[in-house]
Amino acid sequence: MASPVPLARPGVALALIPLASFLGPFIATAIVVALPQISAARGFTVGQAGWYTSAYFVAAAVFMMPVARAGDLYGRGPVLALGAAIIAITSLFGAWVSDPYAQIGLRLLQGVGSAGVFGTGPALLAHQVAPERRGRALGLNITVTYVGLTAGPALGGVLTQAFGWQSVFYLTGVIGLAVAIALWRLLPHAAATAPGGRFDLPGALLLGGALGTFWLASGRPQQRDAPLLLALAGLLLWAFIAHQRRTPQPLIDLRLLAPGQGLRYSAGAALLHYSGVFGLSYVLSLVLQHGLGSGAARTGLLLAIQPVLQTVLAAPAGRLADRVPARRLTMGGLGLTSTGLALVTVTGLAGSYGLLPVALACIGVGTALFVPPNQHAALAAVPPSAFGLAAGLMQTSRLVGQMLSMALAALLLGVLAPHSRADYQHALAVGGLVFLALCLGAFAATARRPVGAA
Repeated sequence: MASPVPLARPGVALALIPLASFLGPFIATAIVVALPQISAARGFTVGQAGWYTSAYFVAAAVFMMPVARAGDLYGRGPVLALGAAIIAITSLFGAWVSDPYAQIGLRLLQGVGSAGVFGTGPALLAHQVAPERRGRALGLNITVTYVGLTAGPALGGVLTQAFGWQSVFYLTGVIGLAVAIALWRLLPHAAATAPGGRFDLPGALLLGGALGTFWLASGRPQQRDAPLLLALAGLLLWAFIAHQRRTPQPLIDLRLLAPGQGLRYSAGAALLHYSGVFGLSYVLSLVLQHGLGSGAARTGLLLAIQPVLQTVLAAPAGRLADRVPARRLTMGGLGLTSTGLALVTVTGLAGSYGLLPVALACIGVGTALFVPPNQHAALAAVPPSAFGLAAGLMQTSRLVGQMLSMALAALLLGVLAPHSRADYQHALAVGGLVFLALCLGAFAATARRPVGAA
């Protein structure tokens, strides 16, 4: 097993990799605010606008594991630099390409670039930082990712209003190119950890087909073909697992997901956690604005409580993960998150909307306590040669959980079809209960982690 040559200046990795992690979340959320102007300028139909916003996420999910494996085979440093370069170049082209379908194609490529960054960045950080400081590095990387998610809508709106929507793309492109060049020049020795291996193309196609089909089903949960699409996704996933068990060089080494292996519990808890929290903001936004008549600004300020706390506390939680067992931190974080979701449910049952700030604060603090230690535990549970696999699997779990959460939220609101204040209050109670059950599932998965497992 080959190991990458450490950087002469590990601090460079600590600076550049988080910067690369900022790019994708920033452009993804900034575009949401600029979408009306982009649609008007490029003549998007409603359907094309939907594809434009979601193409990034589905491409990131489909390509996350293949790109992570490519990093293990061919070198994580070059794959990371290429991912940042793809985000930058597609952003620059996106500022002037006029054809709607070409714009959607660029968004797909941006998702591939994001997969290159998130499928290799955490693994590369784990290699380049001493184990006793790994939590600190991962916490910083997650913090900068949250900064991109939080700053994207605000900064994107300011740039769009002051300089036009193209300025969002130019800013991302210029910063991204600078980061990509620096990564290429300063991470030249981040070599492959599994040299001489063979890329599992059939496995990548089967997994990509399963995730892509699941995404199609999750985007139309009330349509008649949704059960058929889900069945097809399940069939493709079964074929993927069967292929992984047969092939000598699989895309995912299933032995690392066997019972008793720490990665199994980290990935499962991440999937259930994101399934239980991601769609809540969508439900709350509709309940507050349509059900209570709250203004957009007031609603936005309330919903900002959770991401702001996540951003502020992720780095300290990462540092804490270097000293406190991950099992204790993740269970504490999920306990707080579950408390917040229980308060959301009570709000829906009793109409006590004054509880929402406390509920969102609990979810924000709980998520910050859960995510960095859980990622730290996932990487600690595998050998260095499998860091890419662990990082890619954790990111895939996140993306699939987010898709499932949004599908559940859309299905819930579609089935209940709320119109009055009482209807929306009932929808909030049911949604809170569903999301709470998922988060408790994450808690159970974490609690089942063997005490001796990483």
